[in-house]
Amino acid sequence: FAQGVIQVFQPLFTAADGYIGLAVIYGAMSLFWFVGVHGPSIVEPAIAAALVANMTDNLAAFQAGQHASAVLTQGAQYFVVCMGGTGATLVLVFMFCFLAKSQEMRAVGKAAIVPVCFAVNEPLLFAAPIVLNPVFFVPFVFAPIANIWILKIFIDFLGMNGFMYTLPWTVPGPIGTIMGLGFQPLAFVMLALILVVDFVLYYPFFRAYDAQKCAEEAEISQEELAAKNAEKAAKLNDAFQGKADAKSVAAGAAAEAVKADAPAVVATETTAASDLNGKRVLVLCQGGGTSGLLANALAKAAKERGINLETAAEAYGNHVDMLPDFDLVVLAPQAATYLADLQKDCERVGNKCVACRGKQYIELSQNGDKSLAFVSEQLSK
Repeated sequence: FAQGVIQVFQPLFTAADGYIGLAVIYGAMSLFWFVGVHGPSIVEPAIAAALVANMTDNLAAFQAGQHASAVLTQGAQYFVVCMGGTGATLVLVFMFCFLAKSQEMRAVGKAAIVPVCFAVNEPLLFAAPIVLNPVFFVPFVFAPIANIWILKIFIDFLGMNGFMYTLPWTVPGPIGTIMGLGFQPLAFVMLALILVVDFVLYYPFFRAYDAQKCAEEAEISQEELAAKNAEKAAKLNDAFQGKADAKSVAAGAAAEAVKADAPAVVATETTAASDLNGKRVLVLCQGGGTSGLLANALAKAAKERGINLETAAEAYGNHVDMLPDFDLVVLAPQAATYLADLQKDCERVGNKCVACRGKQYIELSQNGDKSLAFVSEQLSK
């Protein structure tokens, strides 16, 4: 049956293997991600049969001593189109980490560089942000297209064989490219060219965004400097003009503010501890990678505070049988479109669910107190 389906749709798959077809497929995949929807989950089902069949055909052709000419393959998508994740962001995260002048961008780069090397680029997409950031629209959509076109040129005109070997999608892009292409000498040349092209495409937009963030940070610094100068002037005023009463009033107001805030913080932590003991939280994303960021952050924060909270991370679609075992299900940003369906599933078993926004998810993953307070708040609703 599967073979019959492939034969029926073979003309479509052949058309998709052309320059225009490849551009439409992988341009759409990046475009969906840019607006916050998991692009591969939308586009890949339409081409999944071709991706696998073409890999098989390439290997068979290579073993028969023929040219493995198929471009639209699973390996090409994992390691050429999505080198460092959708949008081909591998070179970009290194720019953030080592070339950015902005402190915020360097911090994002350091936090995201390891996940991005293993094709989990959500930390970069949502923290930079890349998603819905007009500065990065052009390279994010067109770098993957340029990459797949370079691969096709090497296959069509230079005689390089296409991808023949199946590897996990989390293999770092450069390694997956070389191994998936069978260590062909041309593969090393193509890889170097792709990295250079991606760098050229991203660099002007990266530099523009870096300048923008530096300007924002400079304004913040000036505001802080002005505040410190004003505070210093006030102190000098008090010392030389004897306005102790004003100082006392200010100090009293500050003390009252601390008194007012302190019980709230303590109450929040106490409430969170009492509410979360014995609870179980499931975090879902598309592949089970991004969800681990928040699940691990919650587990670590709970352990440090002596809270008996159990967490787990899983891919959406594998969760249905697990739902009865959890009190709260949290959707990562790229899976947020499934919230309505998840709510129906949760209503049947009597637990709760919530979807996170991009920056919110990154912040929760990096701040244990906020992540625990967030879960406590959701459970109390």
